[in-house]
Amino acid sequence: MATVSGKPLRLALAITALGCGGAERVFSRLASFLALQGHQVRVLVLHGGETFFPLPSTVELQRCPVAGGAAMARFYRRQMWLRRQLREFAPDLVLSFIEVANVHALLAAPPRVPVIVSERTDPRWHRPPAVYRALRGLVYGRAAHVLVQSEGLRSWAERRWKHGAAAVMPNPVFPAPPAPPLDRSPRVVSFGRLSEEKSYGDLLKAFAGVAPTFPEWQVVIFGEGPQRPRLLGLVQRLHLQGRALLPGAVPDPAAQLRRGDVFALTSRYEGFPNALAEAMARGVAVVAYDCPSGPRELIRSGVDGVLVPSGDLQALAEALRRLMESEQDRLRLGERAREILQRFPADEILARWETLCQRVALGATGRPPAR
Repeated sequence: MATVSGKPLRLALAITALGCGGAERVFSRLASFLALQGHQVRVLVLHGGETFFPLPSTVELQRCPVAGGAAMARFYRRQMWLRRQLREFAPDLVLSFIEVANVHALLAAPPRVPVIVSERTDPRWHRPPAVYRALRGLVYGRAAHVLVQSEGLRSWAERRWKHGAAAVMPNPVFPAPPAPPLDRSPRVVSFGRLSEEKSYGDLLKAFAGVAPTFPEWQVVIFGEGPQRPRLLGLVQRLHLQGRALLPGAVPDPAAQLRRGDVFALTSRYEGFPNALAEAMARGVAVVAYDCPSGPRELIRSGVDGVLVPSGDLQALAEALRRLMESEQDRLRLGERAREILQRFPADEILARWETLCQRVALGATGRPPAR
């Protein structure tokens, strides 16, 4: 193991839940990587639930047992549980993902234990529960670093929280494992949480506008979430039965990209969209809304993908039509899209995480981690 100090750390990694989202996937891979480097890693999950992405046996997993009761009572019990975990584990550093866990980590960390917090979406638009919105503004100034996923968000975080340690940390993009080719029918694919900000209804409406011209094509949206009933109803109203599929969450949604010819992202806001990055890494032609942050950091429009104005259904339908009718354009954009693996290499970005943890744990004086 090669680390800044040459000495393993005790690292507490906190997150709200470990479901099937993109943030949870990056978190799990980061925890696994840090454990592989020889660090002692304890993962602390505040909301319990199932672990969708596997963790190695070298990572210790603890789940908060809190369930039920009033919101403030749950908040207090989770806070007390996290404080006990951190006192018992005595970490050199706390690293947390997502604003709910970030707030709890900053309030619960023992004195002189540094905390790095990571925002995983666009905090200008994302609305966590009111108590966490209020507390975020009060406690983020305690963090050793506030990590965001784009340069535009970094400058906003500096202004919003008056924090001199805001920094950009993009997601690692992993190459696709070798796999045999699949028989497939032409598909527009997407995957993510079925939630309002993903605007999958826009994708269904845009596809419905071009579907009669391309009767052999389907649109397939992988994922689960609260918008499923609404989206299923929309499929019925648009007469897309058999043409629009919502198969649910799958353990490795990226593998489904091998069945896709076009990937579409219709989010109203993003942090660093993993699904889009994985599609590009696999050479799939992509089209995305140019929302306030996220896709424009990944797509060079017209070179390795297509950006359309956010919320513009006509532009989205036209972009889909052009890609669905032109295999040549799909191949051209898909080939350049693979360059994202060089722009956001997984090994280098994971190493940046480890280096940051080492430097923060060591502190400005270069002293070894406290025990």
